Amino acid sequence: MIRRVVWVGAAGALILACSSKSSSTTSADGGVGRDDAGGRDAGHPTSGDSGHTHVGDSGKIAACAPSIPAAQWTSPYAAWSRGVPTAPSFFPIAVWLQGSWHATELSQLGINIYIGNNAGTDPMAASDLATIKAAGMYAIIGQDSVGLASVDDPTIIGWWMSPDEPDNAQPDDGGYGPPVAPATLVSEYQTYKTTDPTRPIWLGLGQGVAYDGWEGRGSGAPPESGYPAASDIVAFDIYPYNNCGGDMNEQVTCGQFWLNALGVDRLHQWSTRNQAVWTDFETTVISAGTTSGPTPAQTISEVWLALIHDANGVVYFIDTWNPSFREDGIFANAAMVTAVTGLNRQILSVAPELNSGTITGLVNVTSTPAAVPIDTMVKANGTSLYIFSAVSRTGTASGAFSIVGMTGDATATVLGESRTVPVTAGKFTDAFAANGVHIYEIDLSTVSCP
Repeated sequence: MIRRVVWVGAAGALILACSSKSSSTTSADGGVGRDDAGGRDAGHPTSGDSGHTHVGDSGKIAACAPSIPAAQWTSPYAAWSRGVPTAPSFFPIAVWLQGSWHATELSQLGINIYIGNNAGTDPMAASDLATIKAAGMYAIIGQDSVGLASVDDPTIIGWWMSPDEPDNAQPDDGGYGPPVAPATLVSEYQTYKTTDPTRPIWLGLGQGVAYDGWEGRGSGAPPESGYPAASDIVAFDIYPYNNCGGDMNEQVTCGQFWLNALGVDRLHQWSTRNQAVWTDFETTVISAGTTSGPTPAQTISEVWLALIHDANGVVYFIDTWNPSFREDGIFANAAMVTAVTGLNRQILSVAPELNSGTITGLVNVTSTPAAVPIDTMVKANGTSLYIFSAVSRTGTASGAFSIVGMTGDATATVLGESRTVPVTAGKFTDAFAANGVHIYEIDLSTVSCP
């Protein structure tokens, strides 16, 4: 039985982890180490539920509470014998293009996958793979001479398709030419698959996925919708708070933290083979000569809103060029490190719920004011409902929630916040600060009937 533990970390931040008596260890600083969520078993934990249904036990649910409908879910990683782990307790939390010498600190941050290393940039040779394997992590790397030299290493769980952001205008003889055509990438994808059919292909796109006016695509660029066909895992990046310090075109999206979620929706709509959808998140002030970057609360908001919109993986961009280049730039900001570490622990604590079907039509929410909507995602495990909720526009809001078919009273535990909310006749309200996120757990077996 999984039990959720909340403790106060550095700077008073509330951190949520998931532990069990048999697999958790508490470190001297109060952190919880896990063997069953995001870590590595001896070998390669691909076993587990690649497709399953989370349903409640109708014999235990109170008569005045609704039955939990079956919500079938199939892991988007189920097709590969050496791909992303399909155990319900694993959720992909990745970092973009870091050297293996950062493995220890990245593991402590909660990272479990390296992405983007290739023969031309921070190559991931056999010795590097051994380093990140020892730290409990995996890698998605270039299918080049360096990567293929380690083709039998189970640390590699996917191939990164070159170039990065092929949907953007490409460097050409000192200037820029058109983006790579989707058809070219589809052909390259087939070559990758022929070389190794046991691992998925990861494709990283640019901010044009979520920002239609992005000038970086050039003129006459092909539709973004054509690119997912060249992938098994398709991702994109957009950094709305860093864009506040960009040029006039980038500033159009300044502070629009919901764009990661919008891009996730679009990539799911454009995908035809149950491709996994990931997105990249900002954690630093990226560019020199600016102070524009996210606060910890803003990064947390971007991540949870994307997960609520069914992102299947998280990627962090942690570099900075401010005031000078630092590859692991996030570690210059202690508050961000604390926040992201806690966020990653919380994600892993609800990985079994994230890795399950979404229930629709069971929970309704009305926000006040309506201009600050609250987006929700509903999951279930056993007799418990999990309501993931986040504001999806700038401002504060009050949310009025109602559970369809519930007439009894209960208590909603707000995960990670050391508080509860009363549920009366299937309804409850809660306040959302700017960038606010709340996750509610309601055990329908404890509902009190009138």
